[in-house]
Amino acid sequence: MKKRDLDILNSLEKFKCLTRDQIAALHFSKNAYPHIAANNVLKRLRRDEYITANTDRSFQQYIYFLNPPQIKTDSQKIDHFLMIAQGYIDMMKFSPLNRYEIEPKIDYATFIPDVYCRWLDNDWFLEFQNSVYTVKQLYAKLDKYLDYYKKGYWENERVLIIGKVNMKFNPEDYPFKIKQIKSINELEDTINRFKGIKSSGGLKMKLG
Repeated sequence: MKKRDLDILNSLEKFKCLTRDQIAALHFSKNAYPHIAANNVLKRLRRDEYITANTDRSFQQYIYFLNPPQIKTDSQKIDHFLMIAQGYIDMMKFSPLNRYEIEPKIDYATFIPDVYCRWLDNDWFLEFQNSVYTVKQLYAKLDKYLDYYKKGYWENERVLIIGKVNMKFNPEDYPFKIKQIKSINELEDTINRFKGIKSSGGLKMKLG
């Protein structure tokens, strides 16, 4: 098996499922025609039974999984995991990620973030939203982060909520850095400012 084949299998293990476009972005970006190259390799890996696919989503790309899959191929969490994978792809466009842990267990915490990562010289808790939380749901989630902070376990992490935005949320209510965005691309100006400050000797990234 080629190294790229193994890399694709490792990505499917990490993210649990991926679309063709996501696999192309992760592993075929240097090809002249990434999508065609990805299709050819994925067809071969399916034929050889290393991977399987959900082909039943009308007017959407196939969703690829390891064979056997780690989640059901019709799981309600598929779109959530695809969003987590897209977050990784989008963040890598701006700056390398030193780590990107999906649903990790955090010592002493009563919450499990969607992702814990190291990016732009900062540690981040990422929460991905496919649907808008009710105010009650959002505050219940953030109260767990606040409890973790008040117990003294916080180490200057930042919380980034990505996806559908609840406009009633006020980041000024929390003693740690927290921000809601619809996509990573919204941070482009902030990231560019950070890179400029870093190159001139600054250290920290400011959200907002």
